Amino acid sequence: MNVRERPVDEVIKELGLPAETKYLGYVVYLPNEDEFLGFIKETSSTIQRGFVKTPSGAKVYQSYKKALRDAGRCKQKAEPNLLFDIGDHLAAVPID
Repeated sequence: MNVRERPVDEVIKELGLPAETKYLGYVVYLPNEDEFLGFIKETSSTIQRGFVKTPSGAKVYQSYKKALRDAGRCKQKAEPNLLFDIGDHLAAVPID
């Protein structure tokens, strides 16, 4: 599913999410660890990363390109996911 070229409402419908679902952006998900990137801080000599267990604490990106960039800065396998507010909780959904 190439969501970057499709309306969000169409994606929500295809995923079977409730009509009142709100798209929040992208998060970086680490599938092998079942964690999300919580923060990333880079200086000239270091890269610090923090990870969280739930998407509610994850760093949210409005740009797929920036989420993909920071996913590439993780040592572990990491991939951008869509983030939705479905009312009573947040849902991170793989893009493909």
